[in-house]
Amino acid sequence: MQMSEMKKIAEREVLRYRESAAFVRGWLDGGGAGDMAKFRERQRWVWAVERVRELLRKSAPDKERFFSRLYQLDEPHARCRIDETIVSLSLELYQSEATLYRWRSEILLSVAIAAVQSQALRPF
Repeated sequence: MQMSEMKKIAEREVLRYRESAAFVRGWLDGGGAGDMAKFRERQRWVWAVERVRELLRKSAPDKERFFSRLYQLDEPHARCRIDETIVSLSLELYQSEATLYRWRSEILLSVAIAAVQSQALRPF
């Protein structure tokens, strides 16, 4: 599995983060009724995203804010294309678009690595 493919998978799962986090909370609050395999998979991805957010919050708060806003991790917004959102965030965060694209790539790589650690992603 190539790194670009791992980043695409990570981005797809980051976009599903709020849904996955709600599923995990519901599964735990409901006493564990439902599909255990689906729960484990989503729990691993939620863990990966949350670990990256925690790391960014401590080391680079601007990147964490960018990550949260770009992928709407905390609250839903109108559905926008990633490119359009990066342009608006570049104005809001006073960063160049190139910098934000680089941050996005770094963040997705970090999520992919965390997913490998949690065994949500198995590249080999």
